[in-house]
Amino acid sequence: AAARRAGPATADAGTGTAGGGSRAGGVPLGWALAAVLVPVVLMLLRTVAELALSEGSPLRHVLTFTGEPVVAMFAGFLFALFALGYRSGQPPEKVRESLTDSIKSVAGILLIIAGGGAFNQVLEDTGIGKAIESAATGAHLNLLLLGWLIALVLSFSTGSATVGIVAATGILGPMVGHGGGVESSLLVVAIGAGSIGLNYVNHAGFWLVKESFGMTLGQATKSHTAIQTLVSVCGLLMALLLSVFV
Repeated sequence: AAARRAGPATADAGTGTAGGGSRAGGVPLGWALAAVLVPVVLMLLRTVAELALSEGSPLRHVLTFTGEPVVAMFAGFLFALFALGYRSGQPPEKVRESLTDSIKSVAGILLIIAGGGAFNQVLEDTGIGKAIESAATGAHLNLLLLGWLIALVLSFSTGSATVGIVAATGILGPMVGHGGGVESSLLVVAIGAGSIGLNYVNHAGFWLVKESFGMTLGQATKSHTAIQTLVSVCGLLMALLLSVFV
């Protein structure tokens, strides 16, 4: 009798496993992909409307509004909430728990980005950006090397690569001007490379790697910190090498 009762359950479990290829976490794969593509499609339609429709077209105004990044992401969130939450038959309590867990995972990132922007504003208000610009101009220091150094120092001192990137970009952005092009791209590479160097104990990523692999502090320093710094230096050297040919 117990085997007969377990039979249907086993069959159901087998069916769920077999169908796992077409479902994402209990949700049809098509709906999951649609939720990801909604904001992308809205922003793409905005771009097409700006290129193909006249400025006075009502349709262009509608697509321009719905294609705004914030509006498009919010529309994608609402679609995902309906398609992946209520439509899948999950109880409201389960949906609220999922939303709470999602907020927990991104809250730290949002705070880091906001902290980087605030720190950049502090640097601008104190005039350190102009001081660095004047010092670099007088010393004739390579802009790529300067961006790498600023990002490296700020990332190491604050314990956040994001802060290093945001602050270094805010300081060096006016020095690049409005020309853009390859020089700006190489500066982005140099700043990004500088932000990952000297990844030590004040970085959250250092402790994540250390604890995940069960390493001691010395082992994490010799492996993670050394490798991150080596990658950082290689990134700078490649940016400098490319700047010679462009």
